[in-house]
Amino acid sequence: FQKDGTLSELHLAFSREQQKKVYVQHLLAQNAKATWKLLDKEGVYVYVCGGTRMGQDVSEALQTICETEGGMNAGDAKDYIKNLAANGRYVQELWA
Repeated sequence: FQKDGTLSELHLAFSREQQKKVYVQHLLAQNAKATWKLLDKEGVYVYVCGGTRMGQDVSEALQTICETEGGMNAGDAKDYIKNLAANGRYVQELWA
């Protein structure tokens, strides 16, 4: 998808495929400014598939981004993420 221009960037997180573990929530935090722009200005859709713990960690990372980059307090950030979900822009398929 990068070659045909569908994606301009691709960040991969592998927690078991390599010695240094890379997690989705860490990549989100490293790219907080760009993530916030995608969420707030670009109308991005976020799909999360994985274990329940990973889903919780990603939600927390997104809430932190709303706070740090969006200038929200914790309650507003949580509501913002809930609103994304209610509008189908934040979907999680999680399992235990």
